[in-house]
Amino acid sequence: MVTEDYAVALNPEENMCFACSPRNPIGLKLSFEEEDGVVRAVFVVRPEHQGWPGHLHGGLIATLCDEAMAQWLWRRGVEAYTGELAVRFKKGVPVGAVLEVRAELVEVRRKMAILEATVLFLDGAVAATATGKFICATTPDVATQKETVKVK
Repeated sequence: MVTEDYAVALNPEENMCFACSPRNPIGLKLSFEEEDGVVRAVFVVRPEHQGWPGHLHGGLIATLCDEAMAQWLWRRGVEAYTGELAVRFKKGVPVGAVLEVRAELVEVRRKMAILEATVLFLDGAVAATATGKFICATTPDVATQKETVKVK
């Protein structure tokens, strides 16, 4: 069950999340949609997102992945924290690129949810992939399963 304080904290209209809050003046302002168990958001790389000149900072790629996976859980009322995040960078992302980040559940192991995320260019080329292990604090139907459940 989602506590009232937790629900308010994660409401995009009430929080200051760097990744998803529309109120955070320096945030990414990601807006997610979901279809067929996959969450998605579009992100346009601006000059202030650079690491190496002309390219998106790798930490922001990791942030896109982490947020997409966390959004998948949040949409189901699961209070969870990133326990591990592994990112594979496949292609440099230039300033001006339009990206889509996607995430979906792969597996649930008792109080751990394993998700995967992909960052894609609009032509379908993969910029990065990630796997995240999230420690679940709430939602018995996802977080307290007795046996490993393979989803994907």
